[in-house]
Amino acid sequence: MQPGQHRETARVILCKPNLEIFLLKTHFDPEVGLPPRWITPGGAIDLGETVLAAAIRELAEETGIQASAADLGDLVWKTQGRWDWADGVNHHTFVDHFYLLQIVDFELDDSGWTDDERRDVLEHRWWSLSDLKDSGESVSPPGLVDFLAGHLQG
Repeated sequence: MQPGQHRETARVILCKPNLEIFLLKTHFDPEVGLPPRWITPGGAIDLGETVLAAAIRELAEETGIQASAADLGDLVWKTQGRWDWADGVNHHTFVDHFYLLQIVDFELDDSGWTDDERRDVLEHRWWSLSDLKDSGESVSPPGLVDFLAGHLQG
């Protein structure tokens, strides 16, 4: 990532019937210098790609789950913001687009991971919203836990 860069992503919230959410604990790009945080599967939208197509592709690459447009349905949340880098000088902006996929369970298939993902993904797990709130762990993007609490339990 370059200073001042803008990044748009397509992300998928995987949710079990008991409302547990699947998250990946990842590093930021090394140059950003921020501590790891928990994120949903997803990633950058490629040039010419729709948000929905990117969500389907990223979900398959990062989890092995093959979902259709009908499975993901409509966008459930969109948020934007700015990440200030650890150096206190640089930053980048982002827009994250979220879909929701209800799922009973799955076995993570990381065969589609890039070298960067193999370097950056530290852990993965299912979280209950209460455990996630109480954990003190960093979750990205800011506001995701509150959105989930309102949307899933609302």
